[in-house]
Amino acid sequence: MRFLLTIGFVFGMLGTASSQHFTTDENYHEAYSLLLDLKFEKAAKKIQAMRLEDEQNLATVYLEDLSDFLYIVVTENQEQFNQRKELKSSRLALIEQLPNNSPNRLLAEGEIHLHWAFSSMRFGEYFGAASGINKAFHSLEKNITKHPDFLPTYKSMGLLHTLIGTVPDNYKWATKLMGVEGTIEQGVAEMEMVLQKSAGRTEYQSLRKETLFLLAFLHINLLNDSESLSKFETLVDQETGPLMDFAKASLLKERGKSDEAISVLESHPNSLAAFPYLNFLLGELKLARMDKTANLHFESFLKSFGGSSYKRSAFQKLAWYELLIKENADNYRNQLARIGSQPTSILDEDKAAERELESGQIPNKILLKARLQFDAGYFKPALKTLVNSTTAEMTTAEEKLEFTYRLARIHDALGNTPDAIAYYDLTIDQGADSKRYFAANSSLMLGLLYERTNEKEKALNCFKACSEFNNSEYRNSINQKAKAGILRLGS
Repeated sequence: MRFLLTIGFVFGMLGTASSQHFTTDENYHEAYSLLLDLKFEKAAKKIQAMRLEDEQNLATVYLEDLSDFLYIVVTENQEQFNQRKELKSSRLALIEQLPNNSPNRLLAEGEIHLHWAFSSMRFGEYFGAASGINKAFHSLEKNITKHPDFLPTYKSMGLLHTLIGTVPDNYKWATKLMGVEGTIEQGVAEMEMVLQKSAGRTEYQSLRKETLFLLAFLHINLLNDSESLSKFETLVDQETGPLMDFAKASLLKERGKSDEAISVLESHPNSLAAFPYLNFLLGELKLARMDKTANLHFESFLKSFGGSSYKRSAFQKLAWYELLIKENADNYRNQLARIGSQPTSILDEDKAAERELESGQIPNKILLKARLQFDAGYFKPALKTLVNSTTAEMTTAEEKLEFTYRLARIHDALGNTPDAIAYYDLTIDQGADSKRYFAANSSLMLGLLYERTNEKEKALNCFKACSEFNNSEYRNSINQKAKAGILRLGS
């Protein structure tokens, strides 16, 4: 009798285990698409309907985790993060019930670890983030070994390889200790493979959209590849939703088409409501164009966004609005003072706003206007702003240094290569000991210029020099981009 009971128990357990599955049917793809469009309530209803229809389909567990991740990173809701991170363990336990031969088991496991790693990083929990990245890496690596043809794994592994590739050399010991490795080229190649092989396949439509967004984001913020930006602009233009509107507007801005970027954002009010950062971006673009309505978008961002990122920067932009458009220095000071009431942030943009507040100095209006015009792709107006000024309007050594730097950037963007090189060299020479970022970024930009003209040795020298400057501003981002350049050139 005991033998029969034991056999019955074992077969019962086997039957229970085998009934768990991860089915990516039409309902799954619809829920996935709704989440990528940040339609959380509609997605939740779809996921609940999927669970009622088949409670053994553990795809719902992954979708709920993706929903939590996207909601947390978009809203920066600390309370929701603290509540929902407790669900990670139970979700992983459910995923472990999937058959060992299912490629979705290790994929979902890796993705869940990755979701909470990035969420933890958002709220300064770096130890938990590092642990999650380590676990995600090894789950995804194992899945590639077991299922090398399973395309979805390469999206997340490609992202990890790219991010690991940007780790500065003096922190490489940490990645080696964790047993994770990768390069920018490797990661980008993996994600581009996903993009290529998912084309025309309806079952990978949402995977393709997510991968396209990640690639566009990486190319804008890390790779500085104008040719690729042109390629991605065409692909991104075919997609819809708040995240893709962000990608579209950012790509257009990078390619000097800010008027088009403004049109994209203004024509999608639902995206602005779903993704508050888009109002910040729209405000930046309008401020560069000297639009009188620019302030409304910064105020809308501050009112609708509950997190801390870009809050200080938004008040700085409102101060600039008062200085440049309203020409009111007192209101400039009043807006800038509001920075002090905001929580700290690790973002370079927010740190720059804090430094401006602490300096107590009103920016040079000519240099500020030219900078904003340039950053938004208004290159000829930016050049006109500078050449119409007089040397008497640049009263300090720092202002004179920034003046040559702005000229270098503008001539570079306009394709005036000899002038760009001359002004970059002048900025590097005069700003070698400056705490500002002008000399360091000139070295980076000059490296990119030489890379475009196939002068590899000169490019490498410029990239390697970036870390030798004394700049405290934008140090991490400049060095990260220089590191990417060194890796691209194979040294």
